[in-house]
Amino acid sequence: MKKLFKMNSSVTIEEFVSIRITGPYSLVKLGPDYAVIRSGDHVIEATGEDLIVETLSEELAVFSFETITAVNIKEVKNGQDFYDS
Repeated sequence: MKKLFKMNSSVTIEEFVSIRITGPYSLVKLGPDYAVIRSGDHVIEATGEDLIVETLSEELAVFSFETITAVNIKEVKNGQDFYDS
């Protein structure tokens, strides 16, 4: 099925316990207390206690924590591996 509209990404932190990503993204790394997501030219690293992946679909991801302890957002240049920055 062909998409009619191109969506831009949106990242929302809700009540300091969940992160919602709407739009194109890719899951880079996932652990018991962290998630690393790439969305466009940005990499979002979220860390917290007791990660629960609520939704993981093509253009929607919802990650919930007991408590979010850190969120880092890094811009990645075209073609650059974000671990090099």
